[in-house]
Amino acid sequence: MRNAKAILSQVLFFSVASAILQAQTVKDIDGNVYNTITIGTQVWMAENLKTTKFDDSTAIPLRLDNKDWKALFTPAYFCYDNDENANINTYGALYNWYAVSTNKLCPAGWHIPDDAEWTTLIKKLKGGERVAGGKLKETG
Repeated sequence: MRNAKAILSQVLFFSVASAILQAQTVKDIDGNVYNTITIGTQVWMAENLKTTKFDDSTAIPLRLDNKDWKALFTPAYFCYDNDENANINTYGALYNWYAVSTNKLCPAGWHIPDDAEWTTLIKKLKGGERVAGGKLKETG
């Protein structure tokens, strides 16, 4: 189950809020606005996170070199195909563990989903991890 979650978090990098939060959009510290979707009792961002700052306005370093990325022990983000200008708005950003583990990545009131939240989502989508991942991908 751990491998599927890693794939989902890379492809779909969503944050889950409490079931009480029923907003249709949420805004990050950079001013990016994201649509939300309710699945069962959970509210998820329906778009990939693309912030370049932590919630305290501290910049997250962009790393473009793959060798540099692998050697990092500090927070950073990366963009698909090493092209932030062309791809961050379409695909969002990928964040390393050091950025995620700060607990300062998500918009106010949001957080990175834990194992129990992923399991709840997978069960709601029915069919197991592989089927759930397919149901969450954008079509087209």
